[in-house]
Amino acid sequence: MSALWGGSLLHLWLIIGAFVAFLVAWVNGANNAANAIGTAVGARALSLKKALYLAAAFDFLGAILFGQFVSATLLKGIVDTSRFNDASTVIYGMIASLLATGIWVIIATWFRIPMSISQAIVGGVMGFGIITLGFGGVNWGKIAAIITAWLVLPFMSGALAIGFYKLFRGRLKSLSKRSLLFASDMLLFALVFSTIFLLSIKTLKVSDLAKAIADSTALSLAITGLYHFIMAKKIPDNPSEARNMVFRILLIISAAAMAFSHGANDVANSAGPLAGIIYAVVKGRVPPGNIPIPYEAIVFSGAGIALGIVMWGQRVIATIGEKITLLNIETAFIAQFSGSIAILIVTRLGLPVSTTVAIVGAVAGVGFARGVENVNIKTLATIMAAWFIAFPVVAGMSMLFYKLINTFVHMF
Repeated sequence: MSALWGGSLLHLWLIIGAFVAFLVAWVNGANNAANAIGTAVGARALSLKKALYLAAAFDFLGAILFGQFVSATLLKGIVDTSRFNDASTVIYGMIASLLATGIWVIIATWFRIPMSISQAIVGGVMGFGIITLGFGGVNWGKIAAIITAWLVLPFMSGALAIGFYKLFRGRLKSLSKRSLLFASDMLLFALVFSTIFLLSIKTLKVSDLAKAIADSTALSLAITGLYHFIMAKKIPDNPSEARNMVFRILLIISAAAMAFSHGANDVANSAGPLAGIIYAVVKGRVPPGNIPIPYEAIVFSGAGIALGIVMWGQRVIATIGEKITLLNIETAFIAQFSGSIAILIVTRLGLPVSTTVAIVGAVAGVGFARGVENVNIKTLATIMAAWFIAFPVVAGMSMLFYKLINTFVHMF
């Protein structure tokens, strides 16, 4: 046995794994903060500082409340880590996957490219599976489902954005104060209901569906009623000022919903691999069957995301908020609302898809709805190229890092 592997130094590997997992969570927050608040900042609905703190708070809440769903997919869904009887294999593999992901996303963030961290970490875990178990050791069915979701999601959010834009185009200016308030009530109810329902439903059984619908409806009505009561007293009489006020508030609420869903989905990128390391260190292997993700891993990773948002989250915001297409308060809300609904649906299905993909698709959608000339095709193509490159490149980097770690350890 190597001198770098044994009981006395076993927990050193846990510290190293936790450090790398935190790094990925941190750069995840730094890059993906734009997904939640880029539209709000680009439309001048929020100052940069307030937007960063809003995103950090709701990202953390989403992570600790609903982070279990996708973390389990990254722990055992892509590569069945319970097949490894040697704890060192799991630890080296997960550290390699996280390190490859972290380096790739730091590079993307430096160049202000909104990156799909989910694509990177899935590629990293896949590379680890190939180098240790061969191609047969990867759950290609799950990979196919994830890739399908990646391909469908931008078109889903883009189509929703185009549909909502065409639905509201021209109608908002003709609405009376009372009608505008009623329309905003309906939009808020839809946003709150979909968020609560999609994150609270546990199965498709009739009893679970009925309970989720009842709970979501009751809470959504309460929140919408409070919103209506406050807005009815504060909404200006001037139609233009009323529209700006209503959609600014709705945009802020939808940005919070996107941040919440980002935390629920993307905390898995760190918590899933970190959970594998924890089980390997504590139990000597990842147990077979359905096992819980240690809550400490989720809280730890959620805190890393929140810290990354506050410290470096401004880096990519302009790309989302201004460089794909120009946004005003109303179009920014439509993009944010569409992206939130799309990502919540796929999050609840347990697929590690990307909020980056959802919001970029939605922002591009409102641009295309106004005409192709309103979309910066070059910026959009650069972003999408980085997504497609990430998957194989990070897989290759993960395989290389696994070999390097393994070689280094056996030298001592």
